[in-house]
Amino acid sequence: MLTQIKLTNFKCFKEETIFPLGQLNLLTGINGRGKSTLLQSLLLMQQSIEHNEKTTQILLNGSCVNLGNFDDVRNKSISKSEPIVFEYDFSCNSNYENVNLKYYLKEDKEDNMVLNIEKFSFSYKEYEELEWHSEELNKIEGNRYLPIGTDTENNLGKYLEQLVVGELQVWTDVQYFYKIHYISADRFGPQDFYLKSNLTSFPNVGIRGEFTANILDKKKDYLVDDKLCLGEDAKTLITQTEAWLNEIFDGGKIEVSSSRTNILELLFNTSSTSKDRFKSSNVGFGYSYILPIIVSGLIAKKGEILIIENPEAHLHPKAQSRLAQFLAKVSSCGVQVFIESHSDHILNALRIAVLDKIVTPEEVSILYFQQTEQQPVPIQIPIKENGGIEEWPEGFFDQMDKDFERIFGI
Repeated sequence: MLTQIKLTNFKCFKEETIFPLGQLNLLTGINGRGKSTLLQSLLLMQQSIEHNEKTTQILLNGSCVNLGNFDDVRNKSISKSEPIVFEYDFSCNSNYENVNLKYYLKEDKEDNMVLNIEKFSFSYKEYEELEWHSEELNKIEGNRYLPIGTDTENNLGKYLEQLVVGELQVWTDVQYFYKIHYISADRFGPQDFYLKSNLTSFPNVGIRGEFTANILDKKKDYLVDDKLCLGEDAKTLITQTEAWLNEIFDGGKIEVSSSRTNILELLFNTSSTSKDRFKSSNVGFGYSYILPIIVSGLIAKKGEILIIENPEAHLHPKAQSRLAQFLAKVSSCGVQVFIESHSDHILNALRIAVLDKIVTPEEVSILYFQQTEQQPVPIQIPIKENGGIEEWPEGFFDQMDKDFERIFGI
């Protein structure tokens, strides 16, 4: 799990900025204060690896985000000679307590960003901290640290190291950025039909939900984690997708029709008392916007990352609350969840998830992005065991109080 990200010279964050993370993360704050920038630091890595696992460059324009050129992503107050710095800290459910990856990104002649790995370190439970610098990897004698594979010091994607400590040999696959489920705010609305396509090596619904129908069609019998299953019906993906639609919308059924050669159709029923089915184009936007989120949450596996922008879009407050509690349950299955939201219903539902002991206060990180004179600063807002919040900085979900004060004088 990612426990912390540090950004320097990346877009609005000139000075080193620390983002403490948990199993379940809520990013909120006034528009244009760096929430998307934080998520882009992960998505850039993901799309670069997806393009080429052995890449030594960051792909600025790819499957997840399109950020332009180097001048568009470097902080405007620095010179081109200064690097952008990404640093990631992980905790591991293995013999390794911590892994730290630090990257320097510099512009090359083709206006891409070249990757240099400065530090790749482990904290091992039974031995001293093991740390080395990339330029020293090939100078180590005695095979105390034996790099396996090619381009080990420059690869962004997959590090496979054989670590030799005394007689103990441990293999570790440090590929943290590849398996990210990302659903953007700009999702597909209702569609008359969806084209059939093959699933990728890492099945996901696509950043706009464009592959949702294909996932439901080809993985309909995939068994969902027991913690996420509702009712006594089958624990398959298609059954539990329908169960959660029904839970969130107080009535909702779905059917994937593949009767035509190259086309899939999603058919919805919005009433628990009717057997009629309707194309998504004849059903409200909420169903199409929420479906990729539910499917992603149900197929995401322990150790993977789920990023969702504006889950509240087109949803009634009650549906927002129930969706947020679903995402809290997804995080309790070992999936690290990032939610970017402006909805107080999402916030309050996460507080209730703590109260109901779906997640612990320590597992939740609420980051409020606040502007200072120099740059945005993320403020971590603690949640108490009873779901309470004591720290309410200016601008943190306080508009309702301000409106009530204006209307009622209270």
